[in-house]
Amino acid sequence: MSCRSIVGIAKILNPMIRGWVNYYARFRGYELSKVFQLLRRRLVRWARKRYKRYKTSLNRAFRWLDRVRVQFPTLFYHWQVGYSC
Repeated sequence: MSCRSIVGIAKILNPMIRGWVNYYARFRGYELSKVFQLLRRRLVRWARKRYKRYKTSLNRAFRWLDRVRVQFPTLFYHWQVGYSC
């Protein structure tokens, strides 16, 4: 598995995200939103380092991640079950 693409990152993170959702959503689902906001910021940071066109614009990187979420709604497990920031 490679961290050179968003798909590779999703393959690495999805088992952990699935475990978090299955456990914490039963007891404290509202706490997961903080975790997923942090994950979203980290994905944007990764995109800014990985892609030159997003290096100078934080808003453009966030819009890129939003487009990825719309185009591939099943890429990350928390997007599938409805936890999107």
